[in-house]
Amino acid sequence: NLSAQALHGKLGESETSEEKAGALFVAALRETFEEAGALLSETPPVRDTEGGPQDFHALLATQDLRLDVQALHPWVRWITPRMPSVTNRRFDTRFFMAAMPAHQTAMHDNVETTASAWLQPREALEQYWNQTMQMAPPQIMSLAYLARHENVASALADVRGRAPVSILPESHDQEGQRVICYPGDPRHSVSTRALPGPTRLVWRNQRFEPDGGLSALWAD
Repeated sequence: NLSAQALHGKLGESETSEEKAGALFVAALRETFEEAGALLSETPPVRDTEGGPQDFHALLATQDLRLDVQALHPWVRWITPRMPSVTNRRFDTRFFMAAMPAHQTAMHDNVETTASAWLQPREALEQYWNQTMQMAPPQIMSLAYLARHENVASALADVRGRAPVSILPESHDQEGQRVICYPGDPRHSVSTRALPGPTRLVWRNQRFEPDGGLSALWAD
């Protein structure tokens, strides 16, 4: 429902080709369907999308469905920092935001995702802090952003009102502790904040934590 040129403009990455920009939107929609069972299409699918594994392309073709790319809003581009002591695998991943389609229920696929829960952002962060849920730094920072909004409409309005941001965290050693710094932190090469919340996470208790405890995730 949008041209590749329009999607390229919406993504806000001048260095990315129109073809790749369009592919990123489609990939996000496909992954959402395959791993979470939610299909964002212009018209809802006839069959229940949580009724078991289904082929993404076959479902679109047999029901003549068109993907609702307008429902996706580019949010953050997360790039893995160079931390050889932690991992040699690096990712360059776009996070999109969308409202859950009405009359659909998200469900893990038992292949790439093996468990799921529907939680408010603050509740999820509290579970992470209490060590009942593990989280990677991008998840922590993303949920800290979402926890500042009262509802989906508020978060979507905020994302639509600003350009997507790219975040390449920078790793430092501070008194024997690994520290991940984000834009806006005194030790990061980019002085302008990209997201609200803490500007650094510290490796402590076998995980990354905000300096200052859980309450630091709500502080501006």
